[in-house]
Amino acid sequence: MFSLGCPWAAQFFIFGKWGTVGQKVEKSGYLCQAVFLFGEYSARLDAKRRFVLPSALLSLLPEGNRTDFVLQRAPDPCLWLYPLSVWKSELEKIHEKINLFTPEGRNFARLFQSGAQPVSLDTANRLVLPKPFCDYAGIAAEIILLGMKDRIEIWAQEPYERWKSQHEAHLSEWTQRFLGT
Repeated sequence: MFSLGCPWAAQFFIFGKWGTVGQKVEKSGYLCQAVFLFGEYSARLDAKRRFVLPSALLSLLPEGNRTDFVLQRAPDPCLWLYPLSVWKSELEKIHEKINLFTPEGRNFARLFQSGAQPVSLDTANRLVLPKPFCDYAGIAAEIILLGMKDRIEIWAQEPYERWKSQHEAHLSEWTQRFLGT
């Protein structure tokens, strides 16, 4: 990989070109920005089911992608929070892959898209988690936020701690399998 003049900046390869995190990349007349989220963060819901999105996590999002999101039920017992621009891109990819003329394609699209809802940060950088989403993920008060490349996973603390204790021992094995040569 070659340097783009910012040796400290994370670099990526997208649409056949090297770029830097946060740099706009043009594809088919659209401008998109690479999103690379990571880390584990704790938060707490207040009585109105609001939580503050940690500034360290928020700062990883490119400018213009820090207020509007889409919340979705994930296959694991958690929620996915996508920046709106990433959600739109995800929908484009899905609709390129599925055939809406088949019952399975329509059923998948319905389930995938019906499990989503737009949400926005308020002026205090808080998001409200709708009650049906909290019920789905078992969220009551304490939550864990995980940066997962282009989305944030939102877990109830206890299920996340159980998941982590069951899978942490595999990290060395998985590192070798997925990242080794």
